[in-house]
Amino acid sequence: MQKKITIDQLRPGMYVVSTNRSWISLPFFRKSIQNQRTIDKLRKASVTDLVIDLDRGVDVEIALDSARGDLPAAGSGAAIQRQAEQASQIQTMVFQQTAELMEEIRAGKMITEEQADQQVGLLMDQIFEDPQSMLCVSVLRNANEIVFDHCVNLSILALFVGKSMQLDEVALLNLGKAALLHDIGKCMLPKEIINKKGRLSRSEQEHLRQHVDRGLAYLAKMKNVPAVITDFVGQHHEYLDGSGYPRGLKGDEISFYGKLAGVLNAYDAMIHRDGANRPVDPRAALGELKEQVGRLYDAKAFKWLVDCLGPYPPGTILMLDSGEMAVAFEPNHTEPEEPKILILTQLDGTFRDQPLPAQVGEAVGEENLERRIVTPMTLEDTNFNPLDILAKYGHKSA
Repeated sequence: MQKKITIDQLRPGMYVVSTNRSWISLPFFRKSIQNQRTIDKLRKASVTDLVIDLDRGVDVEIALDSARGDLPAAGSGAAIQRQAEQASQIQTMVFQQTAELMEEIRAGKMITEEQADQQVGLLMDQIFEDPQSMLCVSVLRNANEIVFDHCVNLSILALFVGKSMQLDEVALLNLGKAALLHDIGKCMLPKEIINKKGRLSRSEQEHLRQHVDRGLAYLAKMKNVPAVITDFVGQHHEYLDGSGYPRGLKGDEISFYGKLAGVLNAYDAMIHRDGANRPVDPRAALGELKEQVGRLYDAKAFKWLVDCLGPYPPGTILMLDSGEMAVAFEPNHTEPEEPKILILTQLDGTFRDQPLPAQVGEAVGEENLERRIVTPMTLEDTNFNPLDILAKYGHKSA
């Protein structure tokens, strides 16, 4: 059943079928309304009247009742749990839609920038709404499709970093698209190579390296592709010392966004390695990258990443000196070694019903206990996935 409403009646949770404006003039728009920011953007784009689908979203009365209902206090464990659940749902949606997009490319079809805008715009909205939950969920998710998941994870990371760089909305959208499309050339390679769990043979590695040139060739057929996208796609495997591919570019022959692509791509690959390589925790990944700054990676690009994430990036699993397990949630730029964390277990080792927000070094909880970080961990080091607690969406433990 469909119903006509005005922009003043539009609320998160509704599903929009049509508006008084052409879809082409609303490239950022997704039909499922996730947050107030989308509503504000629609209003700014002169949308005044809409048609909603009551079978796929909430009605006006339900949305108003929900808005008046009891919501968890901001910053509470319950509120963060809700945020993480929403972040996971959005990422699942984008993963599925990106997979469909990549299959179109595999089938030889040409996609448009507007299709990529749809995916990245949805991620952007949530990055502005709740960047910490988005990055946490991205880090902790188990990959099902190596290529598709990596592209979405890298887009989230690029948006997170780009937001801290204070890029304007157009530049941020282009950076997010560049990351989402950086591996499109892999869609044109045999699945048995790109999804192989073990180590690739030398011939398979040479075949895989073709994905950069194939991606650039595909982009060349599209109209008015921004330079940031071609640089990101064409240079994300180039290294400062010239040992990268496909061109063996050196130093400033690589554009800034090419250098940034190299750093972000390497970081995400380290924390989400496939079966051929054991993943490392985010803090260790930053340490590995730092060792190669100046030889492989650009110092300025690396600094943007570190300044944004802190020494314990959001999503890092932590063992505390209390014996409890936690997840780093938000960097502390004043005291970088004391990030905001979410404590997942109790002193007796059982899981909490809701995560307990805390600042490292500050006494919180019924125990009024100060906690310190003992060591970061990976999913492989634990017998559970924190997403089972942070976002209850049916995710299976690692």
